[in-house]
This record gives sequence, C-alpha cells and structure tokens, in this order.
Amino acid sequence: MTNTTYTDFPFTAQGINFISRIHADSPFLNQIQKLPAGVFEQMNIQAVSDLMNLQTFTLDEIKAELDRVNEGGSHAFILLGENN
Repeated sequence: MTNTTYTDFPFTAQGINFISRIHADSPFLNQIQKLPAGVFEQMNIQAVSDLMNLQTFTLDEIKAELDRVNEGGSHAFILLGENN
C-alpha cells in the first residue's frame, strides 16, 4: 500500500476533460503553484493538442496514448478526467 499524494489540476482541451496530476514531492509543484492563473492550464492544453488530434481520437485512443506517454513517469502525469 502507498501513501503517495498528488495535486490535481483539471483542464479541458477541445471539449475533453483532463487532469494534470503532480506528485506532492515533485520539485515542480511549487513552481507550478506560483504561475499566474491559467498559465499551467494553457501549457497542458497545448501539450495534449501537440500530442494527438483530439477531434479524431476516440476516448479509448486518447487514454492509450496518455498511458504510453505517462509510462515510467514519476513526477507528473496527464490523465483523462470525467467525460460524457
């Protein structure tokens, strides 16, 4: 069992909900929290838009691509949020 904690930063890109999840002990978390409102959200929107065509991918294809990108990650992950 693990007691790992994360901070979640939800965002929406092209109508699809995502979560940018940052490990509580990540050296990036403090810097992210100091960014002006909306900046980290825009960075994440740009990242997923650069990674895949959200207009043509199914939710299953998006999840598979995020799984591939997140593989081996230790500090930050992008996950699908709740979607209809």
